[in-house]
Amino acid sequence: MGVRTTVVGSWWLHPEMEKDLARHHAGHCSPQASEAILNRAAAKAIKEQRDLGLDEWTGGEYHTDNFILHMHKVITGLEIDKPQAADVFDYDDMTHARIVGKISAPNGLGYLEAFRREKKLPGGVKKAAVVAPYEVVVAGRDQMDSLTAQMPAITKIVNQELRAMADEGCANVQLDAPIFGGEVNMGMMTAQQAADLIAPCFEGVKAKKSLHFCNGNLRGRPISHALHCAPWVDILERLDGVIDIAAFEVKYFFQWIERDSFKRMPKKMQLAAGIVDEGSYWIESVQKIRERIADWARVVGEERLWVSPSCGFGRHPSRSIPVLRAKMENMVEAACTL
Repeated sequence: MGVRTTVVGSWWLHPEMEKDLARHHAGHCSPQASEAILNRAAAKAIKEQRDLGLDEWTGGEYHTDNFILHMHKVITGLEIDKPQAADVFDYDDMTHARIVGKISAPNGLGYLEAFRREKKLPGGVKKAAVVAPYEVVVAGRDQMDSLTAQMPAITKIVNQELRAMADEGCANVQLDAPIFGGEVNMGMMTAQQAADLIAPCFEGVKAKKSLHFCNGNLRGRPISHALHCAPWVDILERLDGVIDIAAFEVKYFFQWIERDSFKRMPKKMQLAAGIVDEGSYWIESVQKIRERIADWARVVGEERLWVSPSCGFGRHPSRSIPVLRAKMENMVEAACTL
């Protein structure tokens, strides 16, 4: 018996598309030109994922700018006091803004619009994600009093996007919440606080519901200094009946050591184990991936297990397509021949 394969979200960026996508994100294209660029990129990503034999695929998330670097452009209530660096190397190179008014998203966050476009492409889209509230306002993330006061409104924005995507036929909607995962690991947030912020995002969502946690990955650099996964099980216990699939990074040795903690994961939940390290240049062998899959299968059962890369590919240090493709080929082979 093999296990199912999936991806987290973003797909690799092809060099021949890079300039066009940069022009789109800079706002230098007409709406028609932008749509053509995004459709071309998404269609290629969908075809590549399907050709690799993945059970679940996305549109590649090319409508986002390196995951969340664009979020300040789609919401109101921010005043930029430090523009993004020309070369984003680390987290302090991201745009910083002051929260000066009510946070709103007059035209949505862009994920619904992307799903509407990509579901019409050959092969369609089986999975799509929306970022969590802290990621929405990442540019003003250090202003906790202001952020906390507006959390109900921000959560409503995220919920509306997830709900609408599900209503329009997205089979698996995912909440990308790496900041929550990292803060729980570092003791900056309790499991209950994280669960209380996550659950309202899924209210009324009529589709399979996934939750993605990792410890951050920007050019291969984590944002968390505590690379755990065991504390995340405490959150899952509080989300029983809310979450269907936990799409968690489990690529680090210390996370592998903590795997028995997932025996406490609610029985109705599945685990998409992010075993393959998208931030590393080393290509994991089929045998190594197969061994890790077997170890996690002994904990949660093969019938509840998926295997995936630990995060999206858009933030890989060099975006080396040969490296990333080889990782995915080995992952699919390992999953099929367990």
